[in-house]
Amino acid sequence: MTIPTDHLPINVEGTLCDLTHLQAFTTAIAGKGIVAGTDLVVEVVFSNHVYTERTRHGEKHHVLDQHGSKRTFDGDRYEMSKALGGAIRSKISQNALTHVSRSYGGIDNLVFVEMADGRTWAVVYCLQPRSDDCSVRMEILSAHPKAIDSKTISRRTLSYFARMCLYEKRRIPNT
Repeated sequence: MTIPTDHLPINVEGTLCDLTHLQAFTTAIAGKGIVAGTDLVVEVVFSNHVYTERTRHGEKHHVLDQHGSKRTFDGDRYEMSKALGGAIRSKISQNALTHVSRSYGGIDNLVFVEMADGRTWAVVYCLQPRSDDCSVRMEILSAHPKAIDSKTISRRTLSYFARMCLYEKRRIPNT
């Protein structure tokens, strides 16, 4: 199963939580396309990990993720997710720096988003080449609050990784 382009409302304890703010969208990084002078188009989709957490043993789950794993609604992540689309759209249009951090399973690309409450969220994503060979699909895989030591983080612009994805015709990071 792949990450969906839209999310149905989720029923949490009898309350329907609207998820239309997580509908997929397309935007671009100006002037960074494969052909000189063109824009690099980015389709953005959101995993349900941006509003859920892993279900603990014996607890009730609300949804299954794209891998079939049980997930439980997380109110804190849900509130953050309401502003996530706009923040990601802004990062893409600015060709913002991506902070690269080694995870347990390999390398994850992270975009750090400062939220209205002052917390910084690590937004974990991957890039997939699209079949047109000139645009990418950005899959937002997860988001969680994270303290950051900016001196220890290596950085590259988002277009660096998107172009690598297109030229090498592979998922970035390759995990």
